[in-house]
Amino acid sequence: MQIFDRYTNLLDWMKCKENYPRVLGHTLDGSPIACWQSGGDKKPAIFISAGSHSTEQAGVTAAVELIDQLETDHQIYVIPCRDPMGMNGFSYALSLSLGEEPELGSVEDSEEILKDSGEVLYQDEETLLVIIGEYGYSTSGLYGRFSPGEAFLEPLVGRRIFFPSSAEGIEGTAPFQRAYTLVVSPAGEILHINRFHDTPWAPVEVQCTRRLMAEIQPGLTLDLHEYGGDAFWFSARHQQGDDDQVWEQKIADGIIQTVVESNTKLAEEDYLPGSFFTKGQPGVFWLNSQQRGEGLNLADFAANQYGLSFTIETGMQSGFQHRVRTSMLAAQTAVNVFEQRYA
Repeated sequence: MQIFDRYTNLLDWMKCKENYPRVLGHTLDGSPIACWQSGGDKKPAIFISAGSHSTEQAGVTAAVELIDQLETDHQIYVIPCRDPMGMNGFSYALSLSLGEEPELGSVEDSEEILKDSGEVLYQDEETLLVIIGEYGYSTSGLYGRFSPGEAFLEPLVGRRIFFPSSAEGIEGTAPFQRAYTLVVSPAGEILHINRFHDTPWAPVEVQCTRRLMAEIQPGLTLDLHEYGGDAFWFSARHQQGDDDQVWEQKIADGIIQTVVESNTKLAEEDYLPGSFFTKGQPGVFWLNSQQRGEGLNLADFAANQYGLSFTIETGMQSGFQHRVRTSMLAAQTAVNVFEQRYA
């Protein structure tokens, strides 16, 4: 199972298999936002996405593998990478402003380049934030650290902020290999690309996803992610209709049973992804998709607008191949149960 170093590697991989995508739009650097269709002709459609956070590459590879391997009579639409720019890495992100990719070997290297080339907007002991041309660059993550509307963020309203992947020992995401993408909203709030699905203003990546979903009206949405641990969990959404809720529960039960039978480690009993999650059975967390305070993510938006929706989370601290296989297993199980509803 392939680790893609650059987004072009993913596109070339699919091209070699003579599997050509539909281009939904283009990112700010001109990269195509690519969607592949597979499966059969049956509706409602199934929508699978990954890579909204560029550091989560096992989900990207799993989505690519599912294009050819997922077995169903239903229409399948897959966007395997929702952040092509970030997937290309921090040096690439810097090249968008500098004109060439600098060599980066350490945090000190990146700090020196940012200070020499950019206007410093914020600095403390942990973080340096600058603006260079049209983009912001930070040495570390800013998500959730500042109140909306901070004065120093004003030059970056409506713009991107990139910061480098930094964790050691993560297959597929070495330090600086990826650039995590943040966006400063019109209200001056620092958010990531997996937000904005319910807001009038949205980055182009989100606009493309929303248009596709409006077109295909997916009956099942699966968003493939990873988190910083070494186990597996996923989140389900409380559905608005009784029948939808029954099938959301059936799919949740099916996923966790299949994953447990594969001897995959589940998240610890005391683990809670966030204050807005409630615990179900081990490894399963539930959300009320209408109560997120910072804008709906893709899975929340899908639950509100279209129906069944899940976020799959594999642990980055486990091996890459295992993460890919587990993500694929969860997706195939969800589809198998979904098919029973329309048999």
